[in-house]
Amino acid sequence: MLPNWYEIGLYILVGLGIQLIGMIVEKVNKRLGSSIEIILALLAIGFVFYQVPFMDGFIYIAFISSGYFLAISLTTGYEKRIELQEELRQNKVEKISLGRDFKRIASDIFITGFVVIGAILFYIFGPEYSLLKYIIVFGLVSTGTEVIKRIGIYATVNVFYDKEEKQLYLVSYFESRKIPIEDLEDVKLETNVDLLKLHPLLTMFSSNADFTTSFRTVLRLYMPGETVYITIREAEKWKSIIDEKINVEEKVMELNEVLPFWHRKNIKRLIGKLYFASTVKGVSAYTGLLLLLYYFEVPSWIMVTVALAFWGFNLYISDQVLKVAMDAEETQNLELIQLSQRVFEKAGIPNVRVYETESTEYNGLATGMNIGKSMVTITTATLKLPVEAIEGILAHEAIHVKKRDVLWGQLWRFVYLILVFGIVLLIQKYITNIEEYKIPLFLTIWFLMIIFPIIQSFSSQWMEVRADHLGASLLSGGSKQMSSSLITLSEKQDEAINKSLSYSTVIKEEKDVAKSSIERDSLIWRFIEFQFMLHPPMYWRVQTLKENNEGWGKRIRNRWMVDRVKESILR
Repeated sequence: MLPNWYEIGLYILVGLGIQLIGMIVEKVNKRLGSSIEIILALLAIGFVFYQVPFMDGFIYIAFISSGYFLAISLTTGYEKRIELQEELRQNKVEKISLGRDFKRIASDIFITGFVVIGAILFYIFGPEYSLLKYIIVFGLVSTGTEVIKRIGIYATVNVFYDKEEKQLYLVSYFESRKIPIEDLEDVKLETNVDLLKLHPLLTMFSSNADFTTSFRTVLRLYMPGETVYITIREAEKWKSIIDEKINVEEKVMELNEVLPFWHRKNIKRLIGKLYFASTVKGVSAYTGLLLLLYYFEVPSWIMVTVALAFWGFNLYISDQVLKVAMDAEETQNLELIQLSQRVFEKAGIPNVRVYETESTEYNGLATGMNIGKSMVTITTATLKLPVEAIEGILAHEAIHVKKRDVLWGQLWRFVYLILVFGIVLLIQKYITNIEEYKIPLFLTIWFLMIIFPIIQSFSSQWMEVRADHLGASLLSGGSKQMSSSLITLSEKQDEAINKSLSYSTVIKEEKDVAKSSIERDSLIWRFIEFQFMLHPPMYWRVQTLKENNEGWGKRIRNRWMVDRVKESILR
């Protein structure tokens, strides 16, 4: 049985307090701050196991961890804000008038509440003993953190312009930006705020930063790695100023029309986005369905059967759901269509269509459970790469479609979760005196928690390496072209990430700048990437493509499995 809300809140506050105390002390002495955090965490863990039964202790520790990471999320923008406020005191800047409309933030809160209402109702009225309630609580903590940040940004953000240095400053308590005007790639005006594109629960593949505070005209700033949205009183005037600074020859004041999310022309899109949010980003659809069955006292085996059938249905329509979530449109680019047709026909999947989604991220994505229900989506940033690089990305994604990797990835995850669920039930059924077996149970539970991301990483990386080497066989340039595609993609990704970091974080030392992903990193990062990440390190992927011209065979499979261990333990 879950603790009551009072206890949950108390232990979340403990975790939050540990991080805040450590952060305050770190300002004086970094090592001392880290040491105090460790000591406080150990004391909290010891108190939990002393105060509550052993198995329940893991739940309380999870609440403390949630509070700790909640605090990290809420304080990541602190240093940047202090740095920018100091600059604003020293420089001569002009404050740009924003205006705040409560309806703007109320809309965000309403959408969030609508998405999570099924989960909340299940927590209140669902079965007293249900593992789903644990998932719901931790999901609500994460969602609540984002809501707090969004409210904080709405209430505290201010925008300034430094004419001499040609800088835009966006300063709030939770997120801040310093944007050099010369770095802006484009500026557009929109008639309204597109909530269906900006709300984080309704989007996927998004690189948008939402600083809007009203429903007036939106100034949309395109920059490396991110697109920033702000609502200011004289949007046309400031667009003209920015256009002049970035040397835009043709100053177009055209307003891109954005319909309100409740408009009749947006109904289909709204329903699709809400369905995505409640089934992919959250569990409200599942919990709402189970609560309805529980209310009518349906037998447990029927509830499980219906939930599995619903999961299968969602997997079957996943391509359509994700298309709506990404606001993806089928490409009209004739060159891209011809390029993809050549690649897909060679792969034996001629009916797969290519979509575009507007994003500053450099990436491609294959979705759908089988060849007849699949699509490949390319971001608008990726379409700026050379044709040879785009062809390599298409070939990689074509193999994911052909091998049904999306389906197999979901099945592996499902099988593991069923296994864990079965082990927990066996422990509860056959071990009556849990306190007597504290140590082995502790080790078993932690092993299950650690092994899940490792198994998931293993299966995902297997698919990625296979997609690289089989995809290379679809290219006229073979492995050489595929390695070149990955290098081009990585260089652009690294450049965008470093630019984006410079806008939003404090760069104190060279080590704070992201290292090139095609260079071999330190031992600890290689271990993390090989054992826990969904993709192998890029340096390894490029190196093996350069050295292997035999495609996906026993040799490359063996090398990957050996290097997965060797590169994780040897310098």
